Amino acid sequence: MAPHTRRVLALGTTLSTLTLGLVAFVGVPAAQAATPAHPFPSHTAYKVGVMPSASQATRDAAVTKQYDSWKSNYLVHGCASNEYYVSTKGDGDAPNNGTVSEAQGYGMNIVPLMAGYDPDAQTEFNGLWQLVKNHQDQYGLMQWKLDGSTCKYADSGTPDAATDGDLDIGYGLILADKQWGGYKTDALAWLGKIYAHDVTSDGHLKCEDDGVSTDTRPSDHMLDHLRAFAAYDTAHDWNKVISRTEAIDQSLVSNYSNGHGLLPDFVVGANGTPSPAPANYQESQPDNIVGYNSVRVPWHMGTDALLNGPSTAAFAYNDAKLWSACAKAISGGNPKNVQPHIKLSCANANVSGDTSAEEAGDSVGPSAMAAGDQAWTDAIWNQLATNPFGDHYYGETIKMLVYLVMAGDYWNPAATTTAPANDFSLALSPASGSVSAGASATVTVSTATTSGTAQSVALSASGLPAGASASFSPASVNSDSGSTLTVTTTASTPAGTYPITVKGTAASGTHSATYTLTVTTTAPANDFSLTLSPVSGSVSAGASATAAVSTATTSGTAQSVTLTATGLPAGASASFSPASVNSGSGSTLTVTTTASTPAGTYPITVKGTAASGTHSATYTLTVTTTSTGTCQPAWNPATAYVPNDQVSYNGHNYTALYWSTDVTPGSAIAWNIWQDNGTC
Repeated sequence: MAPHTRRVLALGTTLSTLTLGLVAFVGVPAAQAATPAHPFPSHTAYKVGVMPSASQATRDAAVTKQYDSWKSNYLVHGCASNEYYVSTKGDGDAPNNGTVSEAQGYGMNIVPLMAGYDPDAQTEFNGLWQLVKNHQDQYGLMQWKLDGSTCKYADSGTPDAATDGDLDIGYGLILADKQWGGYKTDALAWLGKIYAHDVTSDGHLKCEDDGVSTDTRPSDHMLDHLRAFAAYDTAHDWNKVISRTEAIDQSLVSNYSNGHGLLPDFVVGANGTPSPAPANYQESQPDNIVGYNSVRVPWHMGTDALLNGPSTAAFAYNDAKLWSACAKAISGGNPKNVQPHIKLSCANANVSGDTSAEEAGDSVGPSAMAAGDQAWTDAIWNQLATNPFGDHYYGETIKMLVYLVMAGDYWNPAATTTAPANDFSLALSPASGSVSAGASATVTVSTATTSGTAQSVALSASGLPAGASASFSPASVNSDSGSTLTVTTTASTPAGTYPITVKGTAASGTHSATYTLTVTTTAPANDFSLTLSPVSGSVSAGASATAAVSTATTSGTAQSVTLTATGLPAGASASFSPASVNSGSGSTLTVTTTASTPAGTYPITVKGTAASGTHSATYTLTVTTTSTGTCQPAWNPATAYVPNDQVSYNGHNYTALYWSTDVTPGSAIAWNIWQDNGTC
């Protein structure tokens, strides 16, 4: 088998692969789809760690958005009318944007997990599986690389199979059987072939079915998959495979990455004392350190820990914590800075021309969750919504799977089929406040569904001081919704500090949180704050820029705030709509330039003046005089735009920075969606 080349080629991918059109989907004739037993969103309660701070509804929406993008770009109807395959478009892993078994396995994991959202999921899964069955090697496993034009084996020598693809295909069949039923015979037969040809006599995983019995690849060490195999296929000793896999990885960590938990791309001596492979063992990248194969390890280790807990998955849990900490340390807490090549000593390898890849940071997400690092988890979750380096099949497909895990929509096919019990959480913001006697305090009450499905939650408050009352609007909510608590005091309410218990009662039980109210006899001085969004903008001379001006009451009561702007360039004017607001309200600042306004960058001071004093913020305006020439096609509010689309509006050319529909270029909310390229 030829080496499985990996993404060192990303920077050298020809531009022609970037301009390919999207695949049009045609339904594959199939029997009536079965009702999914675990429809998306599944809302799985993991056994350890934290979840991203985003609400469950926000997380689910992010998953479906990524799935729609992934499916339209990479899920292809072909080679035959009853087949589907996952294209490696943009990465060149197979000729003519064909598929590899790794990609096919990823698709057979993703599609069953999205059943319930995607009405065609079972048809697509059947097509993916049909292509696997129609392209088997001498051992009955999938030929690892297929040409996208001829649909024939696309490597030299006798067709063979890659272990990572074999494992994901097997896991996908188990998911399908648990989701729709009817795949058990195929699943057990496939697992039997893996055990016979990808597993050595001592229990370790080979790199390929016809390969040597002395090496292994840590990115194939999908312990959550192996535990599912052990629960599903009792005819083979998968626990032996789990034990040997954990022993190999523990030996590598102890001897080569102690305290960091890192594993190299390839390993030799797997049948004895394992060690990192030589630098160019299989691929044209350093195989003796973390590379494009092992960047997937923290995703797999974190997922195993989340699904199976710190006792059953003890090695994965400990390794996830170490790997997460290393990645955070060398990236400065910015997932964008996690390199795809890392030395086992936890230092950036700084491989020339290859220091960035979205999958390098994205894959750490499940490990950050298992480690309980909330800030790091949130940073990685936020990066998932971007594609900072323009990655294609590999990065976008790994992102899809990581999204499912981090959103809590990655269910364990080895777990009981009993639906998780309903439960919810309750939180208050802020958790404390101070009022003078006779005044009121307001609190946002948030609820979230932590397992099972949403349920009705009745809200109540106790522990109020004398003369005070509490009301909720609304008084009951469905979990995942919110309410506003208003605590009203009277002039007779005594000064003091009072812990008020806010309780939510549902069919599943009761949860509570404490709001600490301080009552004073002297009203706090009035004050307010002022902020701008965005804080900067660029226009060509003769055009206008807008910014949202927000105010908030920070103490005391609301007051009238008059808005002004200074520091304008020559020929420019500023207006506010409205020109004065009550604190807690907002206004829109419009800065209008003229053709004579000189080019340059100008700090404009926006000032809010009230009886209590003045607060200000700075808006930085850049004025250009260069025209971009020919106008692009006119912007249409009904068109769905994607990044890099070009339009014109109101005499300016714009470039799309993000997906959008009906977001007007140049408007206050479009600053991170449309880039103003100047007049045309």
